[in-house]
Amino acid sequence: MSAYTRQAMALLFDRTAETYDALGVDFFGTFARELLDRVALVPGERVLDVGCGRGAVLFPAAERVGAGGSVLGIDLSAEMIERTAKDIEDRGPANASVSLMDAQEPTLDDATFDVALASFVVFFLPEPIEGLRSWHRLLKPGGRLGMTTFGDDDPRWAGVREVFKPFVSPELAWTLAIRASLFATIDGFDRAVESAGFTGVTSVERVYPVKFADPGQWITWSWSQGQRMFWELVPEDRQDAVRRAVLAELEPLREPDGSVVLAQSVRYTIAHRG
Repeated sequence: MSAYTRQAMALLFDRTAETYDALGVDFFGTFARELLDRVALVPGERVLDVGCGRGAVLFPAAERVGAGGSVLGIDLSAEMIERTAKDIEDRGPANASVSLMDAQEPTLDDATFDVALASFVVFFLPEPIEGLRSWHRLLKPGGRLGMTTFGDDDPRWAGVREVFKPFVSPELAWTLAIRASLFATIDGFDRAVESAGFTGVTSVERVYPVKFADPGQWITWSWSQGQRMFWELVPEDRQDAVRRAVLAELEPLREPDGSVVLAQSVRYTIAHRG
């Protein structure tokens, strides 16, 4: 994105790395398990985990391919890579490794991997189609690509999204809208994947209830992942007011136990290199 460079994106996720997927909310791990079920890894396969983050996909993928297989995780965030490398060192497995690398243009040899996995990554790329083409060339003939992307927003949470809109520049809003059009429908996204050279593209969409203990937990959690980008667009002297506005929007959504539930729509896409 012109208003949000690759370096800025890398630094954004550097700032989230310490608490990313580590605040007690069952989120990335849930989607990773279903993605791996759908891509059907086989023991002995060589796997690339694009945008590996803190390893929600990497660790279970390494377990599934076994000692005869391997998983390489790449990420643009140096802090993510450093922390995930430490996790591998501390807990294994021996068949997993990570490397600092641009997901859109991985510096890896062609036809190297049996499977490429990208969980909630492609929409962050400056040029998503070019990224897909890069992943296509990295797969062996007959190789598989498995991706997760977000589907439709929970309409009950529209008020929260509106709170941040005044702080999004017109240029960034336009850029986000253009990019969102690529992911607006399953059919449209599947055609985009086919345009990058893939065949047999299929997508399904599922909705999951993501539970937060209370509105405050959602705010803390949102700072730990991509939503942080929008919090950081808010000037420091407006942060408290925006936090109060978000809490006011979430208060009516509380369940009887005080929690708030986000109906998160997720798309799973499987494609093949012919």
